[in-house]
Amino acid sequence: MKLQFLKLIGIPVMAVPLLSQPSTSIVIASGNLQKCLGITPGSDRMMKGPGSQPYCKQLPGADLYDQAGERFQAGDHAGAARIVTRAAEAGNAVAQLRIALMYDQGDGVPVSAKTAFLWYNRAAALGEPESQNQMGIYYEMGLGGTENWDLAAKLYQASASQGWHKGQVGFGRAYQFGIGVPQSRQQAIAWFQKAANQGNAQGDYWAKWLRSPTNNIGYRDDIEHDIVIAGKLRFAGELLGGDPAGITFNGSAQRAVWLMGQRKRVDAQEAETMRQIAKRRYEECKRAGRDNCY
Repeated sequence: MKLQFLKLIGIPVMAVPLLSQPSTSIVIASGNLQKCLGITPGSDRMMKGPGSQPYCKQLPGADLYDQAGERFQAGDHAGAARIVTRAAEAGNAVAQLRIALMYDQGDGVPVSAKTAFLWYNRAAALGEPESQNQMGIYYEMGLGGTENWDLAAKLYQASASQGWHKGQVGFGRAYQFGIGVPQSRQQAIAWFQKAANQGNAQGDYWAKWLRSPTNNIGYRDDIEHDIVIAGKLRFAGELLGGDPAGITFNGSAQRAVWLMGQRKRVDAQEAETMRQIAKRRYEECKRAGRDNCY
């Protein structure tokens, strides 16, 4: 859907291999993984510390994960990647996240979005919250050619509910723009504030921005911005078209339709603004007694 949308508005895209679908069953971390990550059910933050380490040692392949860490610290990132992959294959969700990040960044391994996706998927299926956040991004943005906003919202929610501040930002964005959930400025502020309380700068910025009723909700990306602005000089007041309150968008195409409606409204307001400016200048010219008024 994302690729089709980009082509629809005339932006060239490269072919990306289709990524396999994850399980639609969303789980929360439990047992040793939950305790290793410092997750307390009902808490707004993860509290990983020295007391968490004994539980991390009980995860599958924990010894291998520690060996990979030592190899990484010694500067052998490729060797670390080989060892951490073995820990990941043993079912260690923390190792699965680590190797996913390494493939995302090309750190010790070739860059591979497809392989990173597969490891994020496996870790997310065990309830690892950063992997769930990453999977939410994949399915919101349609990376790999598969867009699923309903699933993205569930993944963000699972991550956020475990106290992960990046997941809280993701779930806040879901409410900010109506990504798979009914759009709600107040819910967005609440989740952004939870992230801000943990020192997340993005959460702090958006919580403050959205609290002002004179600020619009913004745009998800440059594509959405360009749909409304359309290369024109817009007057700030014309962009305050109101939130799509209560609307649930199931994909970028649906939001694009709503944004096109916003663009038409802004076009009409802009035309009227320019007409009023021209009229005022004409009247001022006539009152001044000049003969070149138009």
